[in-house]
Amino acid sequence: MTNLTDQNIIYLVTDTEAGFSLKEFLSKKGISRHFLIKLRNNDKVTIDGHIQKYWLPLKAGQQIVLNPYLDEPANIEPVEMPLEIIYEDHDYIAINKPFNVATHPCAAHLTNTIANGVHYYLSCKGYQSLHPVNRLDKTTSGVVVFGKHPLAQHHIFQQTIQKEYVALVEGHVKENELLLNYPIKKIDGPGIRRIVARDGKEAQTKYTLISTGDDRSLLRVELFTGRTHQIRVHLAHIGHPITGDFLYGTENTPRLFLHSFRYSFLSLRDNHKVEIEAPIPKSFYDYLY
Repeated sequence: MTNLTDQNIIYLVTDTEAGFSLKEFLSKKGISRHFLIKLRNNDKVTIDGHIQKYWLPLKAGQQIVLNPYLDEPANIEPVEMPLEIIYEDHDYIAINKPFNVATHPCAAHLTNTIANGVHYYLSCKGYQSLHPVNRLDKTTSGVVVFGKHPLAQHHIFQQTIQKEYVALVEGHVKENELLLNYPIKKIDGPGIRRIVARDGKEAQTKYTLISTGDDRSLLRVELFTGRTHQIRVHLAHIGHPITGDFLYGTENTPRLFLHSFRYSFLSLRDNHKVEIEAPIPKSFYDYLY
């Protein structure tokens, strides 16, 4: 089992930070008020090895040690299952999610989701909780990221994330690169379909052509906004629905050919760029040519 105390977050108070209260110092590190309260109530922050009041001023050179692994156990059932782990550090874990597997539990899928499997894997290593960072539809494969503690999740939610997908679409696209800037809204009624509409919410998608086959195109797609079904709606709107898209095109293949290829963010501990990639499935090339 992992020794979580070896994974504490350590800060050194600089000259310019001297005089800040502990509360001010941690707030400037991006820690939310809610999480600060939980840390304080559970004595999870020390200064030079001692518990100190949050309102007392700090001194230059003091060492602040924060134990972020504070949370109630995840409210989902841990289930042992095979996982393709493509990235893991003290704060995050990323899985290459297969096609036709749900990411998180719902009424139709309570125990056979990626989250159930990740919770089992992490609980065996001593982690109690699970904090979703991104979500993929059941029919989309690729990178799914989870935080190992609440601060990891909060840290990502406070930054601009780079998300790139690969899509196999019907037909030959006219432009090698194009920014699709069309607002999207949900169709009235109980369904889940979305459409491009003037009164919709802003949505921007950029595609770059990777390769062209006999009657299909393979695209790299970057999201600048995060609307539901955004890629599927935008590509269908320009006349190139994703291959196998039963909702916005034609269900003419065994799967929806949309894959979360790359997920990039700044790390929690030293702010370096983390790029997580899930290889493009071979089937994309099989159906391209």
